[in-house]
Amino acid sequence: MPGLTRFNHYFFHALWKIRVIFFGLFAWLVVNAAAIVYFEKMPFADALYFTFVTGLTIGYGDIAPVTLLGRVVAILTGLLGILTTGLVTAVAVFALRQTMEPPTDSH
Repeated sequence: MPGLTRFNHYFFHALWKIRVIFFGLFAWLVVNAAAIVYFEKMPFADALYFTFVTGLTIGYGDIAPVTLLGRVVAILTGLLGILTTGLVTAVAVFALRQTMEPPTDSH
């Protein structure tokens, strides 16, 4: 099996094993977007965009919370984004390590 195919196999297989955690983190980002809508009185699409930009720790700065509770949600979103990024990075490192190991004979 070529390297990229092996990496994809291990990456998506490992991601599937932790799908509940991964999708739970993703759902929590959407909940944070709903909180931003409530506290900041902005459209859901803008709040979702803000949440994902903040959660991915990109932080363009084109949308920023102005209320105290909106800022608290933004901080929590950033921390949640760090967890999500760390989780995906850990899965990628696992997949890369598995890919670099020589294939085992399973006779």
